[in-house]
Amino acid sequence: MDYVILFCNAILLALMAMYIYENERRIREISTSHDQTGSPIPSSKVAFHAKLVHSTTLGSLQTVIFDHVITNAGKAYNQHTGHFTAPFNGMYFFACTFLQDGSTRLHLQMVQNSSDISKGHARSGEAASGSMNAVIYLNKGDVVSVRLYPGQGSQTIHGDWSYFTGYLL
Repeated sequence: MDYVILFCNAILLALMAMYIYENERRIREISTSHDQTGSPIPSSKVAFHAKLVHSTTLGSLQTVIFDHVITNAGKAYNQHTGHFTAPFNGMYFFACTFLQDGSTRLHLQMVQNSSDISKGHARSGEAASGSMNAVIYLNKGDVVSVRLYPGQGSQTIHGDWSYFTGYLL
């Protein structure tokens, strides 16, 4: 009878040890995959770099579609719409460099959900360039894009020399 009790206690002790081990493993897993607030830490990097292939004449508020994607880690940039959609809440950096095409000036703006976050200008004249950048907090689903500044009439951006870049900090 003493052997049966001893055997049952050994099994019970082994089950308790397995339960403790599994709980400690799960705690380690959660603590490495979530930040101090309990929010999930993104499992992948978010970064894109795209260029405009062909010169494009833009109308007022028209989005520039940087259609040749060079880098798109996290697949957050859409080369068909020109929109970057934030896959995670966080602080992001964006930059755009551009060249005007011909003798007309070029006024662009970077927008977050249609709100102005940066402006850039390239003066008229041969090979005039402009740039803009922004560091901004985005919520998951926020959209960032580059468009012609409102009220400017049509202006042309030079293809093959204009780029849009962004990444999660």
